[in-house]
Amino acid sequence: MARAFLPADYRRSVTPEYLGYTWWQAVHNVFGSASGVLATQAMLYAMGLGAGALPLSAAINWVIKDGFGQLGGVLYATMVGQRFDSDPKHQRFWSAVWLQAATWLEMLAPLAPHLFLLIGSVANIGKNIAWLAMSATKASINRTFCLRENLGDLTAKSGSQATAAGLVGTALGVAIGATVDASVNTLLLGFVPLSAASLWGNYQSLLYTATPTLNVERAQHMLQDAIVVQAGRPCFDAARLRTPRQVSKIERFMRQACHVEPAGRLPGIAVSPSLRRTVSGPGWSGAPRGTEACALTMVHEAFSPCSGPSGERYYIGYLPRAASCAGPGRMYLWFDKRATSADMLLGFYQAIVFRELLGHGDGGRDAAGTAQALSYMFAKQTFDKLHSSVAANGWDTETVYLAKQSAMVDLQHRD
Repeated sequence: MARAFLPADYRRSVTPEYLGYTWWQAVHNVFGSASGVLATQAMLYAMGLGAGALPLSAAINWVIKDGFGQLGGVLYATMVGQRFDSDPKHQRFWSAVWLQAATWLEMLAPLAPHLFLLIGSVANIGKNIAWLAMSATKASINRTFCLRENLGDLTAKSGSQATAAGLVGTALGVAIGATVDASVNTLLLGFVPLSAASLWGNYQSLLYTATPTLNVERAQHMLQDAIVVQAGRPCFDAARLRTPRQVSKIERFMRQACHVEPAGRLPGIAVSPSLRRTVSGPGWSGAPRGTEACALTMVHEAFSPCSGPSGERYYIGYLPRAASCAGPGRMYLWFDKRATSADMLLGFYQAIVFRELLGHGDGGRDAAGTAQALSYMFAKQTFDKLHSSVAANGWDTETVYLAKQSAMVDLQHRD
């Protein structure tokens, strides 16, 4: 059994979390397949198969809905792009939600058989999006379990596991469908627990996945305990950097975190926000008079070659609490389009140091200027140590996902 479904020498070739992930993925696949059988049965009833022979128009409708579904998957892949790599757990979780939502829609098709084409097309779009996301994130997730160069073996065994679980789920769905009467209400009674169990299994399996790539949330958790301020001076303790496995236990992957949230006296950090929304966005409604002017001045200073470190490919701005009307104030971090992964890691590192200094200061503009200069000098002096320590802890420093390419700014005057 182990030879058929687990990688060779799995006790030493994969991480300890792999077996837990495999078990919960099996739960997800079994109950997902079973719920799919009931949904297909409901769709067939909606087409009139239960009342007699399948008419030609129903067959044509079935083909058309499949075509719309495939087109929806292509459009989704175009929009998501690199997020399959930067947030595989987020994409994998929501792929299961999309799949069950689409299956739910199919279950309701018998209630409106005259809308079969519309319901079937929308449901198929959801299913194709889910299948595409599951396929696109499979390699990223499987790679996190490898202790050797055995990704191919692990991927093959994952396919075997999914197939076996799917067969068990199909048999379970057929058994349930054969023992209940052909009514929507009865099918729903069987479908609801199967759908819930499938989603729960997927969620539990992702708790065993430690993603080594850095996005905003994982980078914040990684650095959170490693930077402390003592007597007004920042200190970096490499021993307190969190590993991917430690971060995975506290990471919130159900949503995508694009910003660092404020905490107590520590200001929040908006990472690669829209310049237009920064200056005149809805966040300023109800703010004190002159707030938009302060925001405009802050943006101008952040990008000015006379303020901030010249030659760096990132830009940091800060609005004190009085101007931002947002508790401890608000920080902003933008990246230049030419920024490398090292540039982005340095920029985020300085922003976190700056944030810690602000949390220990009075939050005034003069104090903020001093803290920003100090944070830059400290970040530059300790960055090599940080970079090597981050890599030694198992993080991927070659590809950093702190900002989308489309959100980066294009300025040439700083060099």
